[in-house]
Amino acid sequence: MTTEEPFSAKLTGIEEKFPSQTLGNDKWYLVALSALVGVEPEHVGTLYTYLINKAEYATSESRYSLIRRIREGLVENVSIQGVAKPIEAIMSIVKVEQPEDMEFSCSRENWQLGAIYKGNLSTATDNFKANKDFDWISRNITYGLYLSDHSILGPVETELIVLTGIMIQNLKLPTAWHLRGIRRVGVSQEDVEKLQQCIELVAQFGGVSLHKVPRIADVEHEV
Repeated sequence: MTTEEPFSAKLTGIEEKFPSQTLGNDKWYLVALSALVGVEPEHVGTLYTYLINKAEYATSESRYSLIRRIREGLVENVSIQGVAKPIEAIMSIVKVEQPEDMEFSCSRENWQLGAIYKGNLSTATDNFKANKDFDWISRNITYGLYLSDHSILGPVETELIVLTGIMIQNLKLPTAWHLRGIRRVGVSQEDVEKLQQCIELVAQFGGVSLHKVPRIADVEHEV
């Protein structure tokens, strides 16, 4: 981990760079969250503390909503980055969370298989024709159990989580798929480039390279 710049300064940089005017000012931290899961999950608690010190999270209800959104982002990351890092991330929040801010709901308690990303799955899952276990997992688990529930995070927010969680792992093909995917849910090419720059700020903080991943300009012709 690099120590040239305080972590809070990185968060401020991400918040300022994020295209809030078009995507909304309540989404930037989802990119920071998902990237941190990949490189510095113990700093998710620091992100949480940074957020609850803001005026918009001064009430208990606003903090309940915030932790539900953060928790959902971590649950979705289980399917993208494995279970261990999201667990370390949520435990870093447990260490700093006040008892009055604890929220005890369970989003998957009554989950049933429902809608999945059918329109965006065909290209990716075509690669699994001879590897049907991975097709089943993609349709029923990854894009079913983990990513199809939009009651807490909507489609754009979920795609922010997924794209970031994949890109921070420096994965070429899945990043390309989800660069296209985030464009297909309505995020502009200019805004996607800004998102990638936000992810790169966390990667720099964590001392990881993203040299394999494409930029949106590289795949825009496929959107």
